[in-house]
Amino acid sequence: MVTAAQRRSAFKALHETRKAFLMPNPFDIGSARILDGMRFDAIATSSAGFAWAQGVKDAEGLVSRDEALAHAADIIAVTSLPVNGDLENGFGDSPDDVVETIKGAIEVGLAGCSIEDYSQDPQHPFYALDLAVERIKAASDYIAREAPDFVLTARSEGPVKSDHELEMTIKRLKAFVEAGADCVYAPMLKDKAQISRVLNEVDAPLNILAGRKNFHLTRKELADLGVARISIGSGLARLAYSTFTAAAEDMKDGGSFGCFDREETAETPVNFEDFMKARL
Repeated sequence: MVTAAQRRSAFKALHETRKAFLMPNPFDIGSARILDGMRFDAIATSSAGFAWAQGVKDAEGLVSRDEALAHAADIIAVTSLPVNGDLENGFGDSPDDVVETIKGAIEVGLAGCSIEDYSQDPQHPFYALDLAVERIKAASDYIAREAPDFVLTARSEGPVKSDHELEMTIKRLKAFVEAGADCVYAPMLKDKAQISRVLNEVDAPLNILAGRKNFHLTRKELADLGVARISIGSGLARLAYSTFTAAAEDMKDGGSFGCFDREETAETPVNFEDFMKARL
């Protein structure tokens, strides 16, 4: 039986190598069993994937802290791999709210988690830098006391389309590292030159989001750049729901059922059912 402390230690060690380990995101127990069976280095929850499984939109405050942590516990229970938690903005605006979320994350056995600077307030979508830093500092201080190997990832959610936006993102990431973040993550980053610049200017392991359209850098290319971690985010969940919707549309509008032939013709080396629990 792998302990929570052992998972935290293994997860932290993965970041130290900075060799772009791959961390896919299941969205329910079944998809977690598949990824566990395929023996990735680590897996992570997806706030969007879980929200869609509950029939609600992501990042609108419709999933509670208790629900997200219970979901994380379900994932942890079916794998021996380290599990990272996508815990959105920490389920509250204040540093104390974030600490309460970190406390719960450690208690359920997560090896690490990410905390965003996205406020979920349409009028003011990103926390002011001072508050964003205070939130990460409070989380880091709690972790140092209670579970030093727990990996705290600080996310800067802002755009990076212009040089100014990229500079603001780098400023935030550097401030988060100074506040105690173990890993940094800017989901909008996907351009090789921008990634290189962040790696050159921010002294911390970097997570890159690869599970999206028009992302063409390979794992080797990211490793060669010095990226520490690759996550998939909502990518697998989006693919699953999109395939489901397309098949339903074929049946409804086309009146044919050829969509079910796709499973047979797909070049799938393994059967997903092989990873599901069965009666002994």
